[in-house]
Amino acid sequence: MKKPIYFLIAFFLFLFLFIFINAYLKKKEEYNNKYDFIVTKIKSDSKGYLIFSDINNNTYSFVSYKFIKWDNLGIIVGDKIFKDSCSNVFLIYRKNQETEKYELFFKKEEN
Repeated sequence: MKKPIYFLIAFFLFLFLFIFINAYLKKKEEYNNKYDFIVTKIKSDSKGYLIFSDINNNTYSFVSYKFIKWDNLGIIVGDKIFKDSCSNVFLIYRKNQETEKYELFFKKEEN
């Protein structure tokens, strides 16, 4: 009778560790990467998190920075997303229609 209980406890412990380690590795990879692209398409997944695409159809969804379709941030196609490598600051720039230059629109710290 004790054997199935130990197996069940070991299974859930392994599952918890796998999820925790996977999230840690994704956050570390995201922290080390540099992002600098102009948004060409915005989609949302089943949870409402935004998925951005660049001009080369590369898709970006972020673990450390949550962008939800229901927030009032208003990220639109044409905005520029920038994050330097080894930085916790995520910057969104919007093009000024008069000067045709990108200006800081929003600054987000890591979640």
